[in-house]
Amino acid sequence: MKLTHTSPDEIKEINCTGLLGQNLCFAAGEYVMTAKADYVVYEIEIEDEKIIRAHDLYDSEIVQEIADRLSVDDDTAERLLDGRESAWSHGGDADDDWWVQEQMGNCAKKMGYEACEAEDEQGAVWIVPMMGRKKDLVRVK
Repeated sequence: MKLTHTSPDEIKEINCTGLLGQNLCFAAGEYVMTAKADYVVYEIEIEDEKIIRAHDLYDSEIVQEIADRLSVDDDTAERLLDGRESAWSHGGDADDDWWVQEQMGNCAKKMGYEACEAEDEQGAVWIVPMMGRKKDLVRVK
């Protein structure tokens, strides 16, 4: 599957300090979330079988981290991790919601996948852990 990421600036390195830590969000086509006219577009190719759907995510340590950070029980934390619920529904804010998306990508990687397909307020989103994978990003614009 070919996925697209847009960025206001060139990505020179992958680190854990981005909005979603090491993860980047991709869409099925070019989707622009910046007002900058000269944004950068990247593509990545990921085989379908290497993408896990959010509803299949599970890791007890990550569930516990979510429960602790958002002060929710384990069942609620599981529903947050697998996308059935949003941090907004539990008193969270945008930072909490992005942090949960980061955990989705981290969980996918921990489970041996290259990406997690989830839904957010914009629709379908592929959360891709990118640490050590900068070479997989192909700049197309």
